[in-house]
Amino acid sequence: MIRSGGMPRKPRDGRKPAVRLNRPRKDGGAGLVMDTALAVKNAMLFFAALLVLVALGATLIYGYRFVTTTPALGLTEITVTGNMRLAYGQVLEIAGLRLGQNSLGVNVSRVEAALSQNPWTAFVTVRRELPDKLFINIVERQPSFWVRQDGTLYFADAKGEIITKLSPGDSASLPLLEIAPELQDQHQVLEAMVARMNQQDLPFALGQMAWVKFSESGQVEMYLDALHIRVRAELANWETHFSRIETVWRDLKLRGEAGQVAAIEASGGKIWVEKRQKSGAS
Repeated sequence: MIRSGGMPRKPRDGRKPAVRLNRPRKDGGAGLVMDTALAVKNAMLFFAALLVLVALGATLIYGYRFVTTTPALGLTEITVTGNMRLAYGQVLEIAGLRLGQNSLGVNVSRVEAALSQNPWTAFVTVRRELPDKLFINIVERQPSFWVRQDGTLYFADAKGEIITKLSPGDSASLPLLEIAPELQDQHQVLEAMVARMNQQDLPFALGQMAWVKFSESGQVEMYLDALHIRVRAELANWETHFSRIETVWRDLKLRGEAGQVAAIEASGGKIWVEKRQKSGAS
């Protein structure tokens, strides 16, 4: 479009001018105050909870000390069962126990561990009965033999394993056990033999023997002190040999000849009976 006067007119822009809105600016001061108040509140709650926990812990510690030291829970009865070698006083001394000691103050696991260290103890259990009782049950190792080592006698169990050395005053009468070095792996066989003898289905019992030997020749040899009879059998298939000895012994007793026997030997599937020589015989 041309204005009058010959000057061209600029065309109008069809877009509307932008409208600026006057929004209020945020005030950061109030938010900072609120955050600080919340932090203080949380800190106070934390310290309050911490104080409660400390007070509770102190109460528990004081309460534990009280119940584990109060004379009201003092032991009035300590019962020990199963002890044969260990005297009642020895058991209490080993376990560190005494009458009047606070029952809850007794550490049962420590008492069991202390008693288990004794060589005579095979197994032990300790039971507490509130308010004032303690029960100790001991399973002791049973001696079956004497074993000589370096000139010292030791008690040994049915496997021939050493328990402890003899002390002055020990008066048990047990057979002396000797095992050849080549046969040191025969402990299970020895234990089975002892069990067979203790069943009393043989003509000889372990308590009648003066000594038992496992010789390098592969034989077990026993001497019956009361009957003055020597018994020998091969270790190989020893159960069959023992049964045959039992049969022969019964037959000798029925015939009234048992008193004349000096030795019985079972080996190679056969039985030999050696009779005593009559006094004055050449």
